[in-house]
Amino acid sequence: MTFKEVIFGTSVFTFAQQFGHRSRLYELDFKKQPENVEKLLNYAYDEGNLDTLMLRNSDDLIAGVDLSIKSGHAWSCIGFTSEDNFNSDMELFSKYEMSTVILDGFFVDECIKKGEIDRVVDYLKRLSGEYGYVAGIETRMPFNHLDKIYNSDIFKYIDVIMLPINFYGYMMDCNFLNKENRKLMDELLSLYDEKKVIANRTLAAGVLSPAEAYQFMKDVKYVDAVCVGMSKEAEIDETMKTIYDVMS
Repeated sequence: MTFKEVIFGTSVFTFAQQFGHRSRLYELDFKKQPENVEKLLNYAYDEGNLDTLMLRNSDDLIAGVDLSIKSGHAWSCIGFTSEDNFNSDMELFSKYEMSTVILDGFFVDECIKKGEIDRVVDYLKRLSGEYGYVAGIETRMPFNHLDKIYNSDIFKYIDVIMLPINFYGYMMDCNFLNKENRKLMDELLSLYDEKKVIANRTLAAGVLSPAEAYQFMKDVKYVDAVCVGMSKEAEIDETMKTIYDVMS
């Protein structure tokens, strides 16, 4: 077992389409209801022992985070930005306790496909040089792109990489993480041994139970942290108990 850190994922507060019909349920629970976002964040902090979250530029999420911080919850944040919102994100992120910012995988993967490595490098240089952040990227295509990233200038300018890892290969560029794919994943991630590796989509958008997800994750090598989203207090209880049991 490698990972030692848990990051509170916040896609449920942005109603991401990866959750299918549940995106609508999340919208009913949290849209224009920052007090509900705050309540869940406070519970995650107080009862789940979480103190780091993934911060995205979303009105509902930001309002809830602000309320949570004002109520005494000292969240550390990891920023998540895209090319389209880069400047406004930098202005927003300056208001929070934040050391790391990650470039969105849609942007990164598209640039790699087009051979536009310099576009990614330019933003990474700005993150570390102009703004003083630890710079990172997301890829949603680890099997296709981890090796390409390693052999490009992108690798020189990142200290963090985030990628999806789950048994079903959900939102990954493989069907299942069977024995063959697991071996290949270990080989690819070994290239990043000196970088911080964050695994997201570990629950496969709710397809996997916490027990299934993290019994699998405990044997994945070279992962330093997992980023997991939870939408109810009961989910926090179940998921965090499972994770802490696996980590112990």
